Formats: sequence, structure tokens, C-alpha cells
Amino acid sequence: MRYFCVILTFLLATILPATSATADKAASEDAYASLSLLIGDWKREDAPDSKLTIRFQLTASGTTIMETWLYEGEPHSLTVYHRDHDTLLATHYCPQGNQPRMKLVADHNGDTIKFEFMDATNLLNQDQSHQHALSFKVTEGGALVVRGETYLSSAGSDVSEMKLVRVTP
Repeated sequence: MRYFCVILTFLLATILPATSATADKAASEDAYASLSLLIGDWKREDAPDSKLTIRFQLTASGTTIMETWLYEGEPHSLTVYHRDHDTLLATHYCPQGNQPRMKLVADHNGDTIKFEFMDATNLLNQDQSHQHALSFKVTEGGALVVRGETYLSSAGSDVSEMKLVRVTP
């Protein structure tokens, strides 16, 4: 019986983490593939004449996606999406001067890509305003994207959502 317990403990300790890593890797690959479908230029659905354009483009031989916010054609902010072993990270380069890093989290509904705060550079503490969460929901066919974000500061949380429509492929 003791031998059986030792073997069972060993098997659970080696199989369960591998299963979890495989699930994380698959979710990360799926999320990256979905974000890759966004390559091109986007505008707010409710403000098509806005001077703000959001551009998604591949770089680093297709291993990284850059989301650049352009205001009147000039760069405003940047978020970079890339794999880190079995997960997907998003690093937001904010005009506030901090760089929050967010990690892909499981979505039990399966239709939204969600990132949550992991850590940040150039952020003294979490009372300073910073992006704390980010999400994407891509509609069927990729014609419309709902982009959500949460900023945290000492004043509380500021949650926003915008619907984006593609302007160039």
C-alpha cells in the first residue's frame, strides 16, 4: 500500500503540471492567433472621423504583435504582445511613463482574450495610475472588436470599453 501511495503521488506531481502547462500553451497560442487577425488599422465605431487610429502589426518575424495608437498620425501609446514560454504577455508603454505587464488569464466563456496585471516598470506603487487589465472580444468574421481596459489609481478603477471597426486590412 505504501508503495502504491508513493507511485500515485509521483504520477500526480508529474502529470498534473504538464497538463496545466499544455492547457496554458494552447490558450496562449489561440489568443495570439486571434490577436493576429486584428492586423490592420481600426477606428472607433462611434467616431469614424476621429483623428485616433489603432494599428495592429506583426514584427520580429511574426513572433510579436504591436498595437500602436496614432493620433493625427503620430504615435501616442504602444502595447506589445508576445509569448513567454507557455503564456502570452502584453506590455503597455503608456504616455504616463509606466510600463505595466499583463498576463493572459483563462476565460471560462472562451470568447474573450483577457490580460491582468502582473507587474510594471517605472511604477512606484499601484496607487499611481496604470493600466491594470485589458481585454478583446472579436466578433464573428473579425469585423468588429470590443476592446476593454481598466486603469487603477488611488482614486479607484476606471473601466472603459470601445467598439472598433476595421478601416484597412
